[in-house]
Amino acid sequence: MKNNSNNKLAITRRNFIKATSFLGAFPAKIKDLIVQESSRIKSRIVLIKNPDVINNEGIVNSSILNEMLDKAIMKYSGEKSATNFWKNNFSKDKTIGLKVNALGLNSITNSPLINHFDAFTKAIVESCSKAGIMEDRFIIWDRSEEELISAGYKIQKETGKTRILGSIESRRGEGGIGFTDEEFPVGEKKTRLAKILTEMCSSIINIPLIKDHGIAGITGALKNHYGSINNAREFHSNNCTSPGIPEINAIHIIRQKQKIIIANAISCVFNGGPRWDRKFIWNYGGILIGTDPVAIDTIMLNILNEKRKMEGLLPISDNVAEHLRLTNEIGLGTNNINEIDLIEIIA
Repeated sequence: MKNNSNNKLAITRRNFIKATSFLGAFPAKIKDLIVQESSRIKSRIVLIKNPDVINNEGIVNSSILNEMLDKAIMKYSGEKSATNFWKNNFSKDKTIGLKVNALGLNSITNSPLINHFDAFTKAIVESCSKAGIMEDRFIIWDRSEEELISAGYKIQKETGKTRILGSIESRRGEGGIGFTDEEFPVGEKKTRLAKILTEMCSSIINIPLIKDHGIAGITGALKNHYGSINNAREFHSNNCTSPGIPEINAIHIIRQKQKIIIANAISCVFNGGPRWDRKFIWNYGGILIGTDPVAIDTIMLNILNEKRKMEGLLPISDNVAEHLRLTNEIGLGTNNINEIDLIEIIA
């Protein structure tokens, strides 16, 4: 996965439309960046790694993590500081949702192996604070309060500080903020969206993980939005594609409010996912940043398959992770490695 800055492709009308069809999801400054990239028919992804960011027990070095995050943001955006990026793309007066993935942690909850969840969201909040975006402007959220607690979060509903909320209180579906009355089409089916997304957040930062998934192949930025809907179980047939991941990510509110993806690749799962099993957890020590969810997931799938090869496991095939190709085909990003401008940083 080497970055080749000299690789230029001729523009075609079809490729330009595909590269720019999802621009309505992003604010002006990020749109400008993507339009510049589309002239090269590239989706820029920054990957930064530092093996010292997490130790063997699962404890994160916050100072290293903060430095990694700021470096990655500057490299991605071309800004002289991460502060400039936050100021130019996010309002200090608007609420930002941090959409995490806290699924499948039962076997490691209450252990240091969940430390990276809280450390990662704290790093984002701290980086934003330098731009005057205070902690009370953030909501850390996922499908259920029960799952957030399993990731080490304490549910916090008071205003004046970072709120930590679930759409439901438990996986059984009781209580919580709830979902919209309005139903949104997902192929021939329908779904309702989390009110945290539709009513409480002006924008969201998608914070996926690198994990394999027994049905979809990989659970990354795209599948993270199964935690944004009320009936995820209805969308698991045919590797989560008929209908499923592509159609859910095409819902206009999700596209409109998702401004950037900052993937937590500090600790990952290479087998047995989406559940976390100690035997299959590995410390990758990375962060990925981009706005193209298909490109992000494509790079993460490559990382996952490299690890699986090292462990003597079969790779996750494109046929299993078919949602990457299908989401590419409806214009939400690219799964073509030649159309991804991957910039790797060893911190």
